[in-house]
Amino acid sequence: MTKAKSTRASEVPLYVIPSVIARMIRERGRKVYRISVVRTHHHHYNISVRTRSIPKELRPIRRHDPNVSEEKEGLA
Repeated sequence: MTKAKSTRASEVPLYVIPSVIARMIRERGRKVYRISVVRTHHHHYNISVRTRSIPKELRPIRRHDPNVSEEKEGLA
């Protein structure tokens, strides 16, 4: 079983919550396990996003980009 990873954001205003959650998920790039949003005071919230690694069999395949030569990638 893989260990869950957590990222947190504190004192996030109500209207910014969706974009902060989207950014946190994009940065982790893993399977979302749990999202927790807790109100602190007035209209501010603490956000926690827990993720787990995606099993190797289910990870997206990295495809070769024809616009990038092997020399640019340092593979030559």
